[in-house]
Amino acid sequence: MSGNTPTVVASSAPLYISNIVIRLDDTSKKKVDSAELNIDSQPQEIRYISDQDRDLSKKFDPAIKDILANIVDHDGQRVYKVIRRKLTVVITIRQLQSTSSSILEICPRFRLLVIGKTGVGKSSLIQQAFKIKEVKVDENKRGEADINEEFTAPENERFVVHDSQGFEAGDSMIFKTAKDFIARRRNEPELQDKIHAVWLCLSIPHANGRLLENGVEEFLKSRQEILGDIPIIAVFTKHDVFVSELELEAADSDQYDEAALEQLKVDELDRLCIRPLKEVAGSDILHITVSAKQEHESTIRRLVDLTTTNVETFVASEAALVMMMAQRVDIGSKIKASIAIGEKRYWRGLASSMNFAGFTMLDCLSVIHKDIIDVWNFNDTKSHLASDQFKELILKDIDNAALPRAAQAFGFGLTVVAAIASILTVLAGPALPIVVPIAAGAVLAKLAYDTYQQKTIVLRRIMTYIVDLTCIMQILFLLASTGPISPHIIKIAIRAYEGAGKSNVHLAIQSHHVSVNRNGGDHALDEIVRLINDYTIKAEEVQDLRTRIGPVDLRADEEW
Repeated sequence: MSGNTPTVVASSAPLYISNIVIRLDDTSKKKVDSAELNIDSQPQEIRYISDQDRDLSKKFDPAIKDILANIVDHDGQRVYKVIRRKLTVVITIRQLQSTSSSILEICPRFRLLVIGKTGVGKSSLIQQAFKIKEVKVDENKRGEADINEEFTAPENERFVVHDSQGFEAGDSMIFKTAKDFIARRRNEPELQDKIHAVWLCLSIPHANGRLLENGVEEFLKSRQEILGDIPIIAVFTKHDVFVSELELEAADSDQYDEAALEQLKVDELDRLCIRPLKEVAGSDILHITVSAKQEHESTIRRLVDLTTTNVETFVASEAALVMMMAQRVDIGSKIKASIAIGEKRYWRGLASSMNFAGFTMLDCLSVIHKDIIDVWNFNDTKSHLASDQFKELILKDIDNAALPRAAQAFGFGLTVVAAIASILTVLAGPALPIVVPIAAGAVLAKLAYDTYQQKTIVLRRIMTYIVDLTCIMQILFLLASTGPISPHIIKIAIRAYEGAGKSNVHLAIQSHHVSVNRNGGDHALDEIVRLINDYTIKAEEVQDLRTRIGPVDLRADEEW
């Protein structure tokens, strides 16, 4: 067989035979009326579908599972051909391919170029945006940084940073090196190898200090020629230091009330930074003021949003989505990306079986599961979020709309915090594990054999799974945005969701009229999105909610 078998790549996911074709060579004079294929000792007769057909064929709906070796190509389909003399057997294999995997194949990492002098705060900026422990991008002595070096972090593999030192006066070599590097990257044919965005990091100057070095001015004046469509954002760093100095001066002078002080901050930032920048780069230059201090996290969120918005507009939607995966500071971007990826394929047309016909329920839910957890991109080195145990915990009440009702006197975020506080109070005693009863694999075992059907109960299960998992991801974002993810922290999140809105979500889906025909698919999508928006933790609430929760023991060694 091997001599006539197409090249394939390995896959651990289940595979299916959906179609078999038996073709005789055109020169053969033999007449074949039918053929028989034995699969698991079960005979399958293969005939001509019509009198005009030249090939014997048979379609399998549902597809037959786990017959061949685990082989599949990136688009989820492979033609497996076997030739014996004048007889050719063609077997079509299918597998559900996650949308996130398709995106990450095109762009596995967001590629960012940061430019700025040593000490401007590049490392702190990267650490806060991507929630990593360390990435030393500005510790080199002046002139020693290698812009070609790829800085990555083992706890977050969705981004890569290139570092360029600032373009200081009298050092044209750094400027030329950066130009050449950008030009090479612009000419790369693959999106994954291109630069997706540039952060030009500038310290807010003191008093009448100068914002831009001569080399930076030259770079900005030529930015269209150098960068083309690559978005560049001027990032004014250490805004907290700038504000503290103004507040100290105002307190010493006793000349400013609160309103006047706030206006002074705006005016001084405009005088020292914004006007000088626009005079050189033009009024359309993107700019933002940030602080890497924890209490100013909102400034990093705005930088992330400005970056992804412009990358999507001027570079590629895939790169923008990968930036949303890579960043770990903006819960709103995570939710937005989850919906965007869901709408591309598997959340759309749920009622019409356009994606899932012939597959098992476990296959359908697993591919949806992967899309969602890939977006949230937690530090989950042991793959707990992809485990069967986690899926079992989500599925255990999926059809139950009679759960204890959760009080919704406040928004979802505050209700979650109250539920977490209750759980942590119980755990404050002896270090006992959280016990969430599951049916020891029984639910997954049943779903592994239940074929997707175009029924209301099936549609509601998928809708419920999507909303439940998205809500649990939000709670994990509160508890462990930097990880590591452990069974203990997952069980806290699940318990908190049970106390904060799970019953309300289930009741809403069970009560919602859903149509299981081809004209009703988007009604299900609309209801999913509506519920996710109703049960969303707002980005501006996250910092306060984490403060209310306080430190949480991750108990990384606790078992399921």
